[in-house]
Amino acid sequence: MARLQPGIVFMDTAHTPTATAWCRVFYQHIAFPGEAAATGSSRARHWLALGLLSIACMLPGLRMPLFEPDETRYAQIPREMMAANDWAIPRLDGEPYFDKPPMLYWLVAATYQALGQEPWLARLVPSGAMLAIVLLTYGFGQANVGTQPAWRAALGLAIAPGIAGMGRLLLMDGLLSLWILLAQGTLFLAAQSERWRTGWWLLAAMAAAAGIMTKGPICLILVLVPWSLHCWLSNQAGFGWRAWTGWWAVVVGLTLPWHVIVTLRDGTFLHHYLWEHHVLRFLQPFDHVRGTFFYVPIVLLALFPLSLLLPFTGSFLLSTRESDRSARTSALGYWFWCAAVCLVFFSLSGCKLPTYILPSLAPLALVLGAQSTTLSTGMVRLAFFVALPLSLIGHGIALPWYASARDPLACSAAWKLVDDAVANGTTRIVCYPRPCHAASLRLNRNDIPSFRSKDFDAFRADLMSRSRTIVLCTHRHSLEGLKQLLPANCRIISEASCDLPEQNWLPSAWRKKANQYLGETALGLCDAAIIEYRP
Repeated sequence: MARLQPGIVFMDTAHTPTATAWCRVFYQHIAFPGEAAATGSSRARHWLALGLLSIACMLPGLRMPLFEPDETRYAQIPREMMAANDWAIPRLDGEPYFDKPPMLYWLVAATYQALGQEPWLARLVPSGAMLAIVLLTYGFGQANVGTQPAWRAALGLAIAPGIAGMGRLLLMDGLLSLWILLAQGTLFLAAQSERWRTGWWLLAAMAAAAGIMTKGPICLILVLVPWSLHCWLSNQAGFGWRAWTGWWAVVVGLTLPWHVIVTLRDGTFLHHYLWEHHVLRFLQPFDHVRGTFFYVPIVLLALFPLSLLLPFTGSFLLSTRESDRSARTSALGYWFWCAAVCLVFFSLSGCKLPTYILPSLAPLALVLGAQSTTLSTGMVRLAFFVALPLSLIGHGIALPWYASARDPLACSAAWKLVDDAVANGTTRIVCYPRPCHAASLRLNRNDIPSFRSKDFDAFRADLMSRSRTIVLCTHRHSLEGLKQLLPANCRIISEASCDLPEQNWLPSAWRKKANQYLGETALGLCDAAIIEYRP
C-alpha cells in the first residue's frame, strides 16, 4: 500500500510492489492527487457569454465559398440522396459512396429541407456542433473539475482556431468530436452521479452510437480506451456486466440496422467501408501520409492561446506545489487520457489530416484550464484580449479572403465557356484527373464523372463516344498533358484558364512568394476546355 507525505510517496515493505501498483501510485498520488473539485453553481452569464462569443467567432465568413475537395463533396452527397430519395446509401456523382456513414449527410439534408439548398447552409451543422462543444466543455468541466478551470477552458476553446476556424468547416471530424465529447462526459457523470446515473449511462451509449454513424468505429476507441485506462489506474470499480450489456445493446441497436440494410443492398460495402477506410487507412495509408510528430504544430495552433501553456504542462503534472497538486484532480486525469489517447492514436496512424485531432481539443482545453488556475487573473485576461482580435481577424477576414481568392466558382472565363457550351447543346461534362464537386453544386448536376490518369483509356473512349465534351481540368498542367495524349481525331476547340490574378497590392518582391504559398490557380479547378471528336 502507498503512504503519502506532501511531495513524497512510500510503498509499504510488507507488500511486494508490482508494475500495476507503481502505475496506480503514480497516477493517484503524484500525477493527479487532488481531491474531487466541488461542483460549482452554474452561472447564466457564463453560458450566455460563451454562446455569443462562439457565434461571433464563427459567424463571419460562414458564407465563404466551400473548399475543394472535401467541403464540396459533403455538400453534394446530401443533395444526391435527396434527389434519389434514398436515405440508406450515400451517393456521389450517381454512384454509391461508402467511405463514411450517413449521419452528417442526414443532418445536412435536413438543413437543406428546412432552409434551402444554398451550399453554405451545410456549414450550419458543424458550426452548431462547435457551439455545442464549447458549451459542453463548460458544463462537464464545471461539474467535475471546477467552475474556474471550466470557464477558462471553454473561453479559450471558443476563440481557438481549431474550433472557430477548422471545426466549422463541412467535415466529419467536427460532428464526430461532439459525439465523442458527449459520450466521454456522460460516461464520467454516470460513474459519479447517483440520481441521474441511468440517464447519463444511456445518453453516453446514444452519443457513442451517433459517433459510429458519423465516422465509424473509431468513436469507440476514443471513448472506451480513455475510460478503461482511467478506471484501471484510479482503481475505480466501474460498472457491472448488466450495465455494460445494456450499454452495448443501445449502441448496437442504433447502429446495426443501417449497416445490415446497406450490406444486403450492396455486397461490396463492408470490405470498402471497414477494411479499406478503417483498417488499411491506419496500417497502410494510401494518402495523407505524414510524420509521427505532424500534430505537434497543429495542436499548438489549433488551441491558441491555451496552447501557450503546453510547454509547461509536464512540470505542472509533476509539480509538488500544493496549489498545483490540488488542481490535478482525478477527473482531470480522466480528461488527460481523453486527449492523450486521441493524440497518440492519430500520431501512430499512417494517414493524417489536421482535423483528425479535433476530438482531443475539448479534453485538452480542460487540462490547460486547470493549469491556468495557477496563473494570475491579470495574465489570463491579457492573453485572452490579445488572442481575441487575432481570432476575429483570422476567422472572419483572412480565411474568407483565402477561400474567395481560390474559389473555383469565381473563374468567370472558365464558367462562361461552360455555360455557352451547355447553351449550345453540349451536355456532357467530365473532370480530369480529379473530381470538382463545386461544378456539380453550381450546375445542380449529379452526373459529372471524373477520370484519373490511370484510367485514360476509358477517358479517351468517353471522349470518342460523342461529338463534343466539356472537360474540367483539376490539376495544374493537366490540360497541357491532355493535349499531348489526345488521339488525332480529338481536338481542343476552346479553352479557358483559372489562374489566380497577381496580388498587385503586394510589393513586387513578395508577389512570387504569395503565389507560391497561396497557389497559382483556383482550388480544385485549373482549366476548362471543349474537346471535339471527328470520326
